[in-house]
Amino acid sequence: MSVKLTPNQVNTMSKGDPEIADYFNNLLHVITQQAQQIEKQNEQLEMQALKIDKLEKRVHELERQLGSNSSNSSKPPSSDGLRKPPVNLRKSGGKKGAPKGHPGHTLLQAEHPDHVVTLPSGETCEHCRSSLRDATFVGYEKRQVFDLPVPKLEVTELRAEQWRCSCCNRVTQASFPADVTAPVQYGKGFSAWTVYLNARHMMPLERIRELFADLTNQYLSEGTLLAFMRRMHAKLSTVESFIRERIAESPVLHADETGCRVEGKTNWLHTHSTPEWTLLNVHEKRGFKAFSEVGILLNYLGIVVHDCHSSYFKEIYRFIHALCGVHLMRECIGIIQNDHQRWAAHMLRLLLTSWNRVKEARVHGRPLEPDTIQRIERLYDTILQRGESEWHRGKVRPKTGTRGRKCKSPAANLGERFRMHKASILRFLYDARVPFDNNQAERDLRMTKVKQKVSGSFRTWEGAHQFARAHGFISTLRKQGLPVLPSLIAIFQDNFAFPQGT
Repeated sequence: MSVKLTPNQVNTMSKGDPEIADYFNNLLHVITQQAQQIEKQNEQLEMQALKIDKLEKRVHELERQLGSNSSNSSKPPSSDGLRKPPVNLRKSGGKKGAPKGHPGHTLLQAEHPDHVVTLPSGETCEHCRSSLRDATFVGYEKRQVFDLPVPKLEVTELRAEQWRCSCCNRVTQASFPADVTAPVQYGKGFSAWTVYLNARHMMPLERIRELFADLTNQYLSEGTLLAFMRRMHAKLSTVESFIRERIAESPVLHADETGCRVEGKTNWLHTHSTPEWTLLNVHEKRGFKAFSEVGILLNYLGIVVHDCHSSYFKEIYRFIHALCGVHLMRECIGIIQNDHQRWAAHMLRLLLTSWNRVKEARVHGRPLEPDTIQRIERLYDTILQRGESEWHRGKVRPKTGTRGRKCKSPAANLGERFRMHKASILRFLYDARVPFDNNQAERDLRMTKVKQKVSGSFRTWEGAHQFARAHGFISTLRKQGLPVLPSLIAIFQDNFAFPQGT
C-alpha cells in the first residue's frame, strides 16, 4: 500500500505544532526517496529482463552455430574438420559389398600377354619319381601377373631431310611438325600428365616436378609446367563451348557454387552440370552477375535443380525450379536438434518416405500413383499448418540495427520456405527426370575443396581459370567413360572429338 502526503496535509495534521510538522516532513521525505528508489529498481529490472532475453537468444544462436555441421545445415562436409562424423542420412543395404545390380570389376587374364615365361616341370614325375623323358605333353596351366614397370623416358629424334639442288645449288629441307619448334623440347605426354596431375589429382606444380624427376630423372622448371597449363587452357576453349551448348540443351541441369580463394580473397566456383557434362567457372560474385556471365541460365527453359539460393529466383529467369531435398532434410535435422520442434521431425519423415516411394516406382518403370501424390501433398500441408504455432515460438536471432524486415526464427524461415516453394520441393513426385537431391552438382564441386586443402589458394586468376576449365573437361571424360590421358594428348594434337551421339 502506498502513502502519499502533501505539505498542506502535513500542516493540517500538525495544527501548527512545529515538532509534529518536522516529523511529518521528514517522514514524507523518506517515503518519497524510497518510492523513487523502488521506481528506479523497477526500471533496472525491466532493462535486465530485456538484456537477459537478448542474451538468451544470442546464446541459443551461438549454440546453433556451434552445433551446425554438414548433417543439419547447408555447410559442406569439408567444414566438419576432424570432429565426430555427421549423421548419415543414408540407410544401410543390410550387407557388405557392392550394391545389388552393380556390375562389379575383376582382373581377367589378357589374351595377348607382353611376355611369356615357360616354367619347366622337371625330369621326374612328382608322384612316382619315374622319368618324364617318354611322357606325353598335356598342356599348360596359365597364371598372369599384372605389374606396372618403372617408367622409361622415350626420346624421338626427328630428322628433316635436306637435298641440294643440282641446278640452283640451294638446299631443300623437309618441314618439321608445327608443334616441334626447338632443337630439344618436351612432348605431349609431359603436357598431358602435368594437366592430369594438377587438375584431377590436385598436385601442386612443385610436387609434379618432383614426380617427373623421380620417374624420368628430368628436372622440369615451373615455368615449363605453367606453359603446359596455358597451352591446354587455350586448346580447351572450343571444347568448353561445346560442353556449354550440350548443357544448355539438356532438359534438366544441376547448379551450385562453392567458395574458393583466389589471390587471398574469397571468390566462387560455379558449376552447371548433368550426368554427362560438367562446366566449371570461377567468378568474384556468387549470384546474378556470375550467372549472367556464364550465360546458361538467362535463356534456359528446362528444369534447374539447386539449393534455394535467392539469386535463382530472379524474375528474368524462365526456367523451372526443383529444390534439393537433402538440403531441406539437413535443415529439418538442425531444427529438431536445436529447437526441438515436432513439425520438422514430421516433415523430415515425410520427405524421406516420399523419396523411397518414388525410387521404388522408378525401379519398376512407372510413375507414382496420383492417389499417393495427393496423400503426400495433404500431409505436407497439414504438417506446415500444425507447425506454424511451433515455429513462431522459436528463438529469434537478435537484430542489429533498425532497418530491414523483422527477424524470424530459423524454424519460421524454414517453414515459410516449405510453404512458398511447395511445387519446387515436391517436383520429384511428378517428373521422373527430376532427382530428389542436388548431389550431382555437389560431386562436381567436391574435388575443388580437396584442391583448397592442398594448395590453400589460387595465387592468380589465370591459374584459377585454368584449373576450372581443365577439371571440368576431365570430369566430363570420366562421366562418359572416355580415357583421360589419351584424350588430353589428343587435345594437344588438335585431334579430339566427343563420340557421336553425346
